[in-house]
Amino acid sequence: MKQYLTILFLFVLANFPAWSQDQYDPQKALSSEELFLKQNSNNRIISTPGQKYIILDASPVIGGFHRYRFFPGDNIKFRLNNETIRFNDMITAVKDSSFTIGIVNDALGRMDYQDILLKDIRLMKVSRRIPFVSQAAYLLPFAGLIYIGADFFNKGLDNKRFTTDGSTIAVGGAFIATGFFCYKLSFSSLKINNRNKLKVLETY
Repeated sequence: MKQYLTILFLFVLANFPAWSQDQYDPQKALSSEELFLKQNSNNRIISTPGQKYIILDASPVIGGFHRYRFFPGDNIKFRLNNETIRFNDMITAVKDSSFTIGIVNDALGRMDYQDILLKDIRLMKVSRRIPFVSQAAYLLPFAGLIYIGADFFNKGLDNKRFTTDGSTIAVGGAFIATGFFCYKLSFSSLKINNRNKLKVLETY
């Protein structure tokens, strides 16, 4: 039973790229700049050259260097120095050394705006879609639980239900641990320091 579940899981994982890709058409191929703007661009405000935006140049211990970009209209998740509040709000404007977020004031029924200095940010929550890895972050823990559950609820070599052995827990635990590792690669909390730097750039 466990072997069939493992084969089924690997088959589903292998077919994710096939499901997510459209048939290639050279006439409809996007340029690199169009592909960049298309990513998470539902609310972005990119109209003319000279539009300021925020970048986070991150060099974490795991995952290597990556540049994250935040435009007006994007949601940004962060924490400030000496505060425990978790901000998850939309960027409404970007200045030379700060940006403005819009916060819904339910009590007054209006939108309030708050300026945030880049130097006051202590930590940022970012996400990065990595082929196979991002999907595995959710699928592997689920597969590990199914693997252990299949052995627990079905009769094994001892012909008894509701029992399991060390090897099953080791294999299932390895699935779960690998999924956690993939999650940390795809969804990170980065401290702003010499390795992870915030800057403001402009479109051109």
